[in-house]
Amino acid sequence: MQIEKIFLVVPKLIEQPTWGGDYILGLKKWSARKPFKGLKIGQSYELFSGTQLMADVHSSEDPDFTGELGYAADPRRFHFQGDKMRLIPLQSLIKNHPKELLGEIALKKTGKEVVLVKLTQAKGNSFQLHVKQKDESRKWKSKPESWYYLEPGLLTLGLKKNADINKYKNTCLEIENELKNLSSRIKAKKITYIKAKAEAKKIVEKYNPWKYVNSVKAKKGELIDLSPCGIHHSWEEDEKKYPLGNIVYELCADVMDPVSSIRSFDKGKIKQDGSLRKVQIEDYFKYIDKSPKANDPKAHIMKPKVLYQDENIKIASLLRAKFYCMDEITINENSEHRFSTGGSYNHIYIRSGRAVIKSSARAVILTAGHSCLIPACLKNYEILPVKGKCEILKTFIR
Repeated sequence: MQIEKIFLVVPKLIEQPTWGGDYILGLKKWSARKPFKGLKIGQSYELFSGTQLMADVHSSEDPDFTGELGYAADPRRFHFQGDKMRLIPLQSLIKNHPKELLGEIALKKTGKEVVLVKLTQAKGNSFQLHVKQKDESRKWKSKPESWYYLEPGLLTLGLKKNADINKYKNTCLEIENELKNLSSRIKAKKITYIKAKAEAKKIVEKYNPWKYVNSVKAKKGELIDLSPCGIHHSWEEDEKKYPLGNIVYELCADVMDPVSSIRSFDKGKIKQDGSLRKVQIEDYFKYIDKSPKANDPKAHIMKPKVLYQDENIKIASLLRAKFYCMDEITINENSEHRFSTGGSYNHIYIRSGRAVIKSSARAVILTAGHSCLIPACLKNYEILPVKGKCEILKTFIR
């Protein structure tokens, strides 16, 4: 198959009835589309190892262009409303054309893996961290990760200055012991689920592990870089101030949670049958980076660096990490600009506006919330905004 073309990315949207929302579907203008209508979507995978592509659809506005729907209750089940014969598995392109698709730089740095790029709408999650590369083992894999906030949000990031690490660890252990006791009582039918939830809330409030970590308000357009790993992090909830939850454009290594996310505290969550999600308190405190710099939120909140600017375009570097990079590009209406793939595949996501992305072989139209993949072998491509200014997030390897 000829791969010297721009591919529309078929997003994989994951239904999450408990913590998803309507932001992602609204962004993509798919709220009224079948089979998404009325669903709460928690994540949209814009690029990962299981991505499907389209080469014969030339616009994200085309009625034939749609996404795959995944179900939280059955992660292996996916539904595609369109013609499956038109889907092109990214993995088959990588297998048959690794150098042409990924590029020499990407192959050297990340092998035949691509960066996992996803949109997320989520409420709070557990206290957790990922191990550094040097600490990888059979049990734990490193997972470089970075968050670009599309809307204001709330998180914890790093240990508080002068936090007593032993007291923090004992706090997590005490909470876990009390929750296990509560779990046993539910399973033995000695307490109802409703009463148990109320007790779990009191347990968490009594110990208050948040007093050991930094609380951070993320601004719209702010990038939090967790790629060094070993850093404490969590998403937080505040229904009044942040009713949407955390709206995040994520870049990370394509590594599954069971082998990468080490949890110390799951915020008192307990299922109706009394079961608890497993936490790994000993490993969390074994692998956490305790250095002052690693625990200073300012060290992980990236400041954009302007690379080029004139009256029609602004290109700013948001992130230069070992395994991925991201630029923010703002282009005024009817101002065409040329870009180089630079020895790596490029992933283009439209944050706002509408643009034509074209090469010598093909042009596609991308609207807000949608993305395309540009193989490294194309070398050059152009972006032309249509009907107003266009804001773009470009991911690549350097």
